[in-house]
Amino acid sequence: MAANNKLSAQDKKDLDKFTKFLALKSAQIIVQSRMGEKINTKCNPETSGTDWFNLAIKDLPEVLAEAKSAMYNGGSRLPLCVEISLRTVEGDMMILETWCVGVSPEITDPSVRVTYTVYNRMGILLKSLVSVTRVTPAYKLSRRQGPDSYVICYKIYVGEPQFHSLGEGYNQVRVGQLSTPVGTIHLSVAYRTKMTISPQPSKETSIMLKSDHFRPDFSPKHLRSNNIDENNSSLSETIKMGAFADTIKKGRISIENEPLNDVPFMSLLNVGKQANKISPPAIPPSSEQHTPNQDDSDNGNITPRCPSITSHDDFIMVDLKTPFAGSNANTDLGLFYRECQSAPQLEGFDNEPTLAEQVGDLTRQLEAFETNLKEYDNVITELCHIDNNN
Repeated sequence: MAANNKLSAQDKKDLDKFTKFLALKSAQIIVQSRMGEKINTKCNPETSGTDWFNLAIKDLPEVLAEAKSAMYNGGSRLPLCVEISLRTVEGDMMILETWCVGVSPEITDPSVRVTYTVYNRMGILLKSLVSVTRVTPAYKLSRRQGPDSYVICYKIYVGEPQFHSLGEGYNQVRVGQLSTPVGTIHLSVAYRTKMTISPQPSKETSIMLKSDHFRPDFSPKHLRSNNIDENNSSLSETIKMGAFADTIKKGRISIENEPLNDVPFMSLLNVGKQANKISPPAIPPSSEQHTPNQDDSDNGNITPRCPSITSHDDFIMVDLKTPFAGSNANTDLGLFYRECQSAPQLEGFDNEPTLAEQVGDLTRQLEAFETNLKEYDNVITELCHIDNNN
């Protein structure tokens, strides 16, 4: 209270104005640094009254209007927070960082001059903010944003900063501070270190069902036809019999509903051998016996519809003799396995020469080389002569 009493009305008015424009310029610097574009500004040697703190930063009307609305609707101007977030094309959102411009009324400096000292220090603090905004991880993400991947959003509000949405292990850095007669203004940032989007609660996706979707009286079980047995029998009548199949199970198949039947190969062989010996039966065939096909009889081949064959005709026993196999092939596999398991000793290791024999052999080889040295020289001379001619 003593510091406020020493301030004149003009100094207090100027300090409030400086603090207001400090917060507005801070919001502009933070938001413009997250637009994903490099900002190039020209030096302005002739400044006007609108160029606060000697910074050539043009204000974005949208950001300026939102910052003023937050400051005037919040009841107080400070602390002013700027929240930077990332939003994906799928709708997921992640808070990247939170910037805060606040004041601590406990620490004051009554001797500092408002018009010159405080104003110049505010300009230095904003220049430091321009540099620090390009250092945090959110700046690199903002340069890579696009409509097909993600976009960077911002939110401006007045009140205590909300750090709980930054996740675990976030870092908090103080950009700078300056002392005034009414308190210490500080500028800080808290940014996320774990870039993992937390799962969002999914929206209610209820399934649209018809009113009679699960009614028991409309179940197919109640509307099942009574002609199932008839359909099954008609379906089985059209099934062809495979080779080597048992024909006794097809006794109930009628002759009229069966267009073509496949008979076992063995029965074909038996019929071919007895084709010339078949005579008309003395007793006319009953309805259960099958007559030959008319088309086949015209060609001279008699093929019964369903010949009654005995059980020994179903399978043919063939004496399988494996090529290159012995008389008793059942024990060959066991003998081969035992021979591989206990391999014989190689004969090369049994007649291994002694060291004296090896040295003597080496001496004889050297003597032979020295004896034939002239022949080796002649060969080399001829090779060199051929190379020179080429």
